[in-house]
Amino acid sequence: MKLDYRFVLGFLISIVLYYSIGGIVFTSLYFIFLCMFVMAVISIAVFSVKVSGKLTAMKERYEVFETARLNMQIFNDSLLFLAHVTAINDYSEIETRSVNGRSKGQVMFSFYFPKRGIYEFSRLSLEIKDFFNIFTIRKPLIKESVRVYPKTRVLPPMEFELGVGSDGIKQSKSPLEDPYMTKEMRRYNTGDSLKRINWKVSAKHDELYVRLGEQTKGIDYLLVIDMNEEIYKLGGDGEKEESLISEALAVSYQLLRDGKEHKVIINGLERKEFDMRRMGHHEALIEYMVDHDSEGTKSMEDFMSEKAEIFQGASAIILFTGNRSPNLTKVVMKMKDRYNTITWFAVEDDLKTNPDYEGITLKYIGE
Repeated sequence: MKLDYRFVLGFLISIVLYYSIGGIVFTSLYFIFLCMFVMAVISIAVFSVKVSGKLTAMKERYEVFETARLNMQIFNDSLLFLAHVTAINDYSEIETRSVNGRSKGQVMFSFYFPKRGIYEFSRLSLEIKDFFNIFTIRKPLIKESVRVYPKTRVLPPMEFELGVGSDGIKQSKSPLEDPYMTKEMRRYNTGDSLKRINWKVSAKHDELYVRLGEQTKGIDYLLVIDMNEEIYKLGGDGEKEESLISEALAVSYQLLRDGKEHKVIINGLERKEFDMRRMGHHEALIEYMVDHDSEGTKSMEDFMSEKAEIFQGASAIILFTGNRSPNLTKVVMKMKDRYNTITWFAVEDDLKTNPDYEGITLKYIGE
């Protein structure tokens, strides 16, 4: 609570003059100050209990990058006239109003959503004054969380057709590979199953080798979304991270719309996987993105190496990453074989000047 020290000083002077000099003028002045003080105490005590505020969303759903109009309602449940109430955002004033007794006032509040997530508006409050502006109290608004969703984007039908989808892929639902039908071998990679190690060959070369069988695929479409915290550094305002998530959701939606089931795996703070078979699963993925930021600590190249078996079992791999770095490119090129197709979405590319992505379709987010 704040107190107007100018009033306090005037009240003290009136008291001194009343007791030291007296007379009609100073006596009247003293009682005027005293009445004002008593009325201020009573009114501010009533307002502190009977006045409240609530922020109400004007729409059912808001999206990132949207400037929303929110309704701030001020309720005066007392019989007294509320002369001064100010809506405050942190320490800046939004609007000052007066509200009659047993009624409510409304303040329209504009707010820009720079990122998806859940907004609590904890910095919004009401600044309430008594009749004479002697006392000022601040009350928080009744919290109403606003969920802000990723930007909705609907891709044209041919937006990412190259490198993704074919009749062969549609018919590719079969077991992963037969480890007993060995066509060739390669060096062991982190994440390879120990069951596929050829111990005789490994002993001969003093290095671990694994069997490669007939590579029939177990997953038609695999979407991989990088939610590493480093993506935020690619854009100071987080716009590129939001664009990446929006693009990934749009591609997932298009696959479902075309009747193509797929799997989504996320490199985030927690390892999350979604089996996308119907639109309800897509809504669950969107809700997940509202509740989670890109806070992963594992690099995309380490994540892909860790999940090597999943990648090797996919016919069409669709990647969504921040930067196409040299290290990540090496890992992606390792994943490319004659049995799969890869489409790679990214917001930046360190290797633009010397691209060497044979058999991989490149897409730039934000084009």
